[in-house]
Formats: sequence, C-alpha cells, structure tokens
Amino acid sequence: MLVEASSPDGTARFLVRRHGDTVPAYSLELVVHGAEGVADTPLMTTVRYTGAAGSERVLLVPVVRGRFGPAASYVRLPDFAGREWTASTAAPVSPDSMWTAETITLSVGASLNDATRDAWRAVRALISDAGLRRVIDQELQ
Repeated sequence: MLVEASSPDGTARFLVRRHGDTVPAYSLELVVHGAEGVADTPLMTTVRYTGAAGSERVLLVPVVRGRFGPAASYVRLPDFAGREWTASTAAPVSPDSMWTAETITLSVGASLNDATRDAWRAVRALISDAGLRRVIDQELQ
C-alpha cells in the first residue's frame, strides 16, 4: 500500500496501491461507510490526479451499497504518476448528473471488480442523458 487516507468526516477511506516493480501501476480502493442510509442510490466521488506527463486527470468512482459490508469500489488509476491527488466527498448521483463522455470512458474502463461495474450499472439506470448511458453500456461490454 502506498497511501491510506480518510475524508475529513471519516465516512470515506481511500487506499492507493502501487503494483509492479519495473513499470509501476496504481489502483485505488474507495470504501464509503454510512452509505446504508442512501438505499440503492449510487454515490459518486471525483478523483483528480497528476498524470505522468504532468496533465490533470479526472476519474469518477461510483459506489453502491453492497449486500455485505460498506459500499466499496476498486479502480486502476490510468497514467497516475504516484504524486498529487485529491478526491471529492461521495455525493448521490441524480438523474440530471452530467459528465463528459471522455471522463465516463476513462472511468468505466478503470473498473477492476464487479462491485464497481455494478455501481456503474446503477449510475446508468439513474441518469437521464441517453448519450452518457450509451457510453457506459459500451464500456461495460
């Protein structure tokens, strides 16, 4: 594990891990405690970090309440340089939530487990933008 951090209110925990020796790759596990009160509404966290070339990257990380334990997602951090990163508070997704297709493509493609893909399916079912629903469908295939 490279970094473990918590949100100021203690509801979210972030675990950043480094994988590989020669060419490092990074992953992020997001665990949100207290999501039991939001029923089946997905929560979304925005992670911003510096890419290897120095450009800012934005990754959306959704979570939904699981059958057991707290809501959690596991994603790769494409092009993460292992330096600066920030994350927003996990907020409920609404039908009128909007993101760019590029951000959705990167974010859905970064999913590393079924819980994260299930969270994207819940986001897809909730949002009203047909174009973004198509992008999510394409990336989940």
